[in-house]
Amino acid sequence: MSEPPHTPRPPDGEWQAPDPRVTGRDTPAQEAPAAEAPAAEAPASPERPPPYQGSYGGPPPAAGYGRPGGPLPMAPPLPGYGVPGGPQDAVAGRPARLGAAILDSVLLSIAAVPAALFSIRWDKMEESVSSGEPITDPLELYNIPRLLTGYLIVFVLGFAYFTVLHAKWGQTLGKKAFGIRLVKAADYSAVTWGQAIARQAFVYAITIVTVVLNFLTPAAGILGLVGLIDNAWILWDERRQSLHDKVAKTMVVKATPWTPNPYAPAPGPGDPGKF
Repeated sequence: MSEPPHTPRPPDGEWQAPDPRVTGRDTPAQEAPAAEAPAAEAPASPERPPPYQGSYGGPPPAAGYGRPGGPLPMAPPLPGYGVPGGPQDAVAGRPARLGAAILDSVLLSIAAVPAALFSIRWDKMEESVSSGEPITDPLELYNIPRLLTGYLIVFVLGFAYFTVLHAKWGQTLGKKAFGIRLVKAADYSAVTWGQAIARQAFVYAITIVTVVLNFLTPAAGILGLVGLIDNAWILWDERRQSLHDKVAKTMVVKATPWTPNPYAPAPGPGDPGKF
């Protein structure tokens, strides 16, 4: 006959539940403590971005960083106007165009001074001074054939000045001083000789017609408003084109060191170019 299991007596007389392995009795199993639920993550916000969901050393999530299904980060656009539809701030400003026009006009006026001096009738001026009788007709002070010849020379020089510089470099001295350049309105490339000629021909046609009509009748001076409207068109035009720009399909843009120059010569063989 086997001995009954020995159950040790609890110290100090305290009662303890019998061990089911010793007593052989079925006792309800103690429930294991439930696993602690993970703490709820704070919602993502601009100040607190969501945690990175990729693995260390591995590629980022395919759907976007930090937010499933979110868009991929986009690189900032490169500055410049080398493609059609460039940023609006690539268009030359109105003050720059006005300053360039004034500077070019001053340069051409300097060339016109010798022609004006050559056509003055100095004898008439001396006669008026010695006699004390004023000259009522200002045309008497000028030798008209010489005056027209001088204007023709200045006209040819001015036409060549704007046409050649625009076709070769896209800049007159005034435009270069104010950092602007003439380009095609379609793709911002270099203008052709035909565009440069058509642009300047439109400007000079308005000037010639106005001058001729002014000789015929003073009332024709109102046609001078056509020239003002031509230049003032940039005030309300979206691309700041004047009428002669629209006729030649050109526009004036900024010429900064970081914008492409369509007039720059292409690098030849073995030329590494500029870095």
